[in-house]
Amino acid sequence: MNFDRMADRYDQTRGGEERGRRVAGALAPHLGGGTLLEIGVGTGLISAGFAGLGWSVAGVDVSERMLAHAARRLPGRVLRADATAIPFRAGAVDACVAVHVIHLVGDPGAALAEVARVLRPGGRFAFVGGGKHGGSDVAEIVGAMQAELSGGAPRRDDPEAVTRLAEHAGLRHAAGLTLVDSGHPSTPLESARQIELRTWSHLWAVPPARWTSVVEPALEALRGLPNPTEPRSDRISTPSLVFEKPATAG
Repeated sequence: MNFDRMADRYDQTRGGEERGRRVAGALAPHLGGGTLLEIGVGTGLISAGFAGLGWSVAGVDVSERMLAHAARRLPGRVLRADATAIPFRAGAVDACVAVHVIHLVGDPGAALAEVARVLRPGGRFAFVGGGKHGGSDVAEIVGAMQAELSGGAPRRDDPEAVTRLAEHAGLRHAAGLTLVDSGHPSTPLESARQIELRTWSHLWAVPPARWTSVVEPALEALRGLPNPTEPRSDRISTPSLVFEKPATAG
C-alpha cells in the first residue's frame, strides 16, 4: 500500500521523531548491533532513532513522497523498493525491522522470506504490529468503529499469523515484548477530524454505504462527548516479536 497521500502530514499524526526514538530504544536491545534495514521506512522516523543509537541504517519503501522526507533525515541511505523484492544481497544486514507495515504488504509471506534472505546467519528481525488503544472514551468509540469495519476479522499482522509466516521463511522466535505508549492526547473533535480526513489506511477504501452506517455514527458519538475540546489521555499497547535467523552449522 502506497502512502504518498500521507507524506506531508505523516509525522504529525504518528508521533514524530520522539516516537521514533522511543521505538528504536525499545527494540535495539533485542537486536544486537551493526547494520540495520527497515522495511517500510516511511519518512525515516524509526531508522533515524536507530541511527541516533549508533546503528548503520538503510531503509526501503514504495512511496516516493514518503522517501523524499526520509532522505532528508537519512541522506543516501533510503531507496524505493518493494518489501517482496529487496535489492540487497543475501546475508547483507545484521538486523531488520518492520514497524506497522506488514499488514500493508500485498504478500506478507514473500516479504518475510526476503527478510530471511537478506539477514546474516544469527541476524535478527523485529516486527511491530497493530496497537490496542484504551483508557478513554475516544478510544472506546474509535475501537468499536474499527472492529465493526473489520467485521471481526483478525489483522493481517496478527502476531500468530506473522509467527507462522516467519517460521515458514526459516526464522525462529527469539523474544516477545509489548511496547506501551501513552499515545498522543487528542480531543474528541480532533479525533473526528482525523477520521474525516481518512488519516489511517483502514479508512481509505471504506465504501460509501459502510461509511454512512459505521463511520458517521462514530463521528456523531465523538462530537457528542462531554468536553469535546478537552484532550483525552490514551494508552497504546503494541505486541512486538523478535525472530532470529539460525546460524549456519559449524
